[in-house]
Amino acid sequence: MVDPYLSLALGCIVMAVLIGGCSSAGPAPDQIIRTVPPAEASALIEEMGQRPEFVIIDARRPDEFAGGHIPGAINIDSATFSEHIAELDPDGIYVIYCRTGVRSAGVREAMREAEFGEVYEIEGGIGAWKAAGLPVAGG
Repeated sequence: MVDPYLSLALGCIVMAVLIGGCSSAGPAPDQIIRTVPPAEASALIEEMGQRPEFVIIDARRPDEFAGGHIPGAINIDSATFSEHIAELDPDGIYVIYCRTGVRSAGVREAMREAEFGEVYEIEGGIGAWKAAGLPVAGG
């Protein structure tokens, strides 16, 4: 017969490992790290656009950025993002995007791991932004 206390102890250990393993993958409790549709990103940009701690980051290559970008965005290529992350304020509020969402997902995760407080990634990137009829500068 199995000792009920041993079974309880093992069950608690398994639960602790499962809970601990799951919690490390998500944002810290005080972080806001979300993927949002273009319309929600546009509303956020309209609401926050003039605040000094608000930054829109285009994670595409400079030539892609020059071909058209979200008004007010700065260009930090995802390929060199790790070289620039220390220049950014972790307490700022960021909207990030790329062409389709692949490169910006890597930037989002780097910012999560660096404990940035508030990061919004545009779902579908600038392609979805344009498809929603939202404004583009340059190009």
